[in-house]
Amino acid sequence: MAIVQDVTSTDAWMRLVVRSNQHRCLDALGRTIQQKRINYIVEADLRRFFDTVNHAWMVKFLRHRIGDERVIRLIIRMLKSGIMEDGLVHATEEGTPQGSILSPLLSNVYLHYVLDLWFSHRVRQQCRGQAYYFRFADDFVACFQYKSDAAAFRQKLAERVQAFALALADDKTRCIEFGRFARDDARKRGEKPKEFTFLGFTHYCGKTKKGYFKVKRRTSRKKLGQSLRKFTDWARTARTVLRKGEMLRQARTRVNGYLNYYAITDNSDRCSYYVYCVERILFKWLNRKSQRRAYTWPSFRQALACIDWPTGNIRKGLNPCRRTEAY
Repeated sequence: MAIVQDVTSTDAWMRLVVRSNQHRCLDALGRTIQQKRINYIVEADLRRFFDTVNHAWMVKFLRHRIGDERVIRLIIRMLKSGIMEDGLVHATEEGTPQGSILSPLLSNVYLHYVLDLWFSHRVRQQCRGQAYYFRFADDFVACFQYKSDAAAFRQKLAERVQAFALALADDKTRCIEFGRFARDDARKRGEKPKEFTFLGFTHYCGKTKKGYFKVKRRTSRKKLGQSLRKFTDWARTARTVLRKGEMLRQARTRVNGYLNYYAITDNSDRCSYYVYCVERILFKWLNRKSQRRAYTWPSFRQALACIDWPTGNIRKGLNPCRRTEAY
């Protein structure tokens, strides 16, 4: 579940928004950086969050809203259901149950009390300038107008999560300069402008056709590599159990699923590259179904056209320069 929280009481255009959609979170973040006075970003990551959720704190948070002890006892049983390894069930004293539909909900409740309310009622009140906070599941970033506010938040964040039995991944937690002046300031120092990753996208300081600042996004290199390796593993296995036509149709479904998420504004190059690589992976493993080659490139292109093979065109418009929409 996504939580995008505006903590500036005078800004009516961005209110507390709860949506189960990463695109809404990305959209709000991009427009905030583009249209507000944002100069610094704090990018943070919780180390093994789903495995380290403290059960005692979780029960306290749930009792704050749930008065029926029968429901609390049921949730405690689910929390302590454990994990299965090599056919044996091992009881756990921390973390949320793996594969459970309740896990995302409980994790969201936990971080709502640990981070969301803390930022809204404590951090924002102590900031000199504008401050915004965005979270989806355990992935979150904070935006600030002044460097002093960002540095103070970065320092307090480690203490805050540690108080609730969590820990930050130091190598993935940092404060960077990011905004309309970041590119020029970095070049004056002889450096490249900083980038940050959120929800699988690398955010960087770009320009419009007229040369003005624009927040742009591309698929992160890590996620792109993971997606291609995952598709390769699937194709290697599928060639032994699926017929050619079915393998092509399932491949199309997988590519469409990838593009439905990643094919957003300013990311067409990375999406086209993904489709290009997938076609070559598919061609390779289709021709290894037997000793006799199944396709030449012309016949393979014809087969792709017959199944309406997708392209890397933009499917979701997330232009940060557009006017704000009412939620």
